[in-house]
Amino acid sequence: MTTQVESARIMTQAEVAAVLRIPESTLQDLARRGHKSIPTAWKVGRAWRWLAEDVDAFVQSRGQKSAA
Repeated sequence: MTTQVESARIMTQAEVAAVLRIPESTLQDLARRGHKSIPTAWKVGRAWRWLAEDVDAFVQSRGQKSAA
């Protein structure tokens, strides 16, 4: 049996920055401030992490807003 945690893909700061095409330093600053212009993140030690499904949904929602 596969649990939700086992199937969740977790992305690093470098991966998310590449998807969003912004510098890692900007992404880290926005994550630290809890800014709504990026997907929700959480810290593991010193590192920021994102769920891939949250990043995908964020990108999809932004695409729909600009297409309307």
